[in-house]
Amino acid sequence: MKTAFLISILVVLSTSPAIAGEKYLRDDGTEIRYYLDNAAADNLLVIFQGSDCNSVRHMTSVTTIWQTLAPNSALLTIEKYGIDDSLPYASGERDDCPTKYLQHDTMTQRINDGVQLIDAFKNSYDKVIVAGGSEGGSIALAAAERVSGLHSVLALNSGSSSFQHDIEFSIKQTVPEGQRNQALQGFRQFADQIKQSKEPFQVNVSGHGYAFWKDALERDLLKPLKTIDAPVFIIQSLEDTSVDPEQTRQEINKIISDGAKHITLKMLPGLDHGFQDSNGQSQLKNVVEGVSNIINTK
Repeated sequence: MKTAFLISILVVLSTSPAIAGEKYLRDDGTEIRYYLDNAAADNLLVIFQGSDCNSVRHMTSVTTIWQTLAPNSALLTIEKYGIDDSLPYASGERDDCPTKYLQHDTMTQRINDGVQLIDAFKNSYDKVIVAGGSEGGSIALAAAERVSGLHSVLALNSGSSSFQHDIEFSIKQTVPEGQRNQALQGFRQFADQIKQSKEPFQVNVSGHGYAFWKDALERDLLKPLKTIDAPVFIIQSLEDTSVDPEQTRQEINKIISDGAKHITLKMLPGLDHGFQDSNGQSQLKNVVEGVSNIINTK
């Protein structure tokens, strides 16, 4: 499942109150919580975190990406609906996810929030790069489809077009053989119930509520690649057990062969969903370094 690789922020730098203090509201009147660090820089890097129930402010991966990909840029990160930095960090499953998050967090909402803020800030910067990992990579692609004038887009281990396919792939890779069929059958029944439902019902599965699952299971995650007007760089680990690397390769290569010349796909051997090698050492910095020179010379 797309929860292992989480993109979020740890470092708090000075911001420009004239820019970062501006409030932005959703259609329902709630405030979009965001952080704009090093706001006076010439360029802007936007990073979307993965699919966990955590504040974007309490994680470390984004620091590596920011400092490796565009260290002199401003950094924009955005909280999910119902979450702020008062929520303590927790890894894995947790029982204290905010009710508003479980009710309202969806990919669509995250995309809408991202588009609203990028559109608000982009004219203040010379160039804008949008990036994300796992679910955050899917959000980055979908947001980039709706924002013009971006410099480039980077998606890290965001997987195939189908959220359901990648979850089933993960079950096949990680659940013991004796329990695998039961786990697959249970998930497929759950997915069918969500997709066929006409009214929301109470659910909390892997830190997500009904709205998230309904949205994610019905979305084509790679469709934005066909219409994004900026260069797109996609990095996919071959030892990823949270998404299906081979399905991802086939689907993206089909989009490229159909005429999408703005896409660069790189498959990386020996690394897992979090870009750890066989010794458990993170290679995220090296991975991002491998693409940063290409992106920054475009």
